[in-house]
Amino acid sequence: MERKEIGGSAGAGGGTDLFDIEMHMHGLKSFRDEFSKAVTIQVGKLLVPVLPLDRIIASTRRAGRPEDKAILPVLEDALRVLRHRK
Repeated sequence: MERKEIGGSAGAGGGTDLFDIEMHMHGLKSFRDEFSKAVTIQVGKLLVPVLPLDRIIASTRRAGRPEDKAILPVLEDALRVLRHRK
């Protein structure tokens, strides 16, 4: 899996990344199917399509790497907060 890291501290403390760009998502449907569910966020002056958090969690869970397992609780908590706000 090719991975691009963008960002820097972004106010979150040294050594953290603002976000990753994943070139392959594990366990998801075709690019066309997943892209149709994308939401657009603004990053600086750019509008960037991103997968909804539940799809990112599904792929992260499927990948199963140690770094994926470590971040899953944070992603799942964020999703609970987002759903609670609706």
